[in-house]
Amino acid sequence: MQMRVELLTVGHCLHCERLARAKGRWSLVKFPALAALIWHPTQGPMLFDTGYAEHFLHVTQPMPERIYRWLTPPVLAGDERLDAQLAARGLRLGDIRWCMVSHFHGDHVAGLRDLPHARFICLREDLVDLRRYGRINALRRGLLPALLPPDFEQRCDYAEDKPAARLDGAWAAFGQQGHDLFGDGSVVAITLPGHSPRQMGVRLRDESGRELLLCADAAWSRDAWQYEDWPALPARWIMHDWPAYQRTVRALGRLAKMQPELTILPSHCAASLAEYRAVVR
Repeated sequence: MQMRVELLTVGHCLHCERLARAKGRWSLVKFPALAALIWHPTQGPMLFDTGYAEHFLHVTQPMPERIYRWLTPPVLAGDERLDAQLAARGLRLGDIRWCMVSHFHGDHVAGLRDLPHARFICLREDLVDLRRYGRINALRRGLLPALLPPDFEQRCDYAEDKPAARLDGAWAAFGQQGHDLFGDGSVVAITLPGHSPRQMGVRLRDESGRELLLCADAAWSRDAWQYEDWPALPARWIMHDWPAYQRTVRALGRLAKMQPELTILPSHCAASLAEYRAVVR
């Protein structure tokens, strides 16, 4: 099944490039916050993550959460707000039927509270991990539980409960099976552990038939899997499992070599997002 996919940059944060890529510059660069708008022919408009929202500023106003904002200062222009970008496409926030949550770091879930009618899909272990910590330990892991709607669990489906989808060839590096999120083969969840306990990427085809993998923070840039340009030491501290992160990145590298026609889209890689947008245009 082919679907129209639009990559929305819903704000960005400023951070030293060298921390995300050990071979990067010491200067501050923009890291876009991706929300992918997917037009599903039967399920309606849906999102993969939400990017930033004003809720992030509210939740990080007090200490110690304010440290999160200091370390990764967000910028959200009016025309980059999720509601503005949806309106430009003839949609309202209430039109979003599903939101697939890759993982629960603040720059991926800040807009969940703005989706009044959406159901959510995530990997169970990531949500359990979010609920496990108090404020300090959650902050150390980049988690802001207050960003979730109070009825999140009631509106949430777990990817693991969806039908199995067999993974073959290079995809088998991510396990023997993915999860067919809508039972029609259109969107398959892939587990990409390391950055978070499980982390959900999604495999799908756009309206031109290109196969895409939205891989969230499995890598922060394509240089990671092309050249093993790893994050610098301080950035590794926020990884849930550094060896698992490395295994996932190397699996992405093998997948990219075996399927060069596949487009892999990390959530914060400006070059990859710009290249895909140019191809679509």
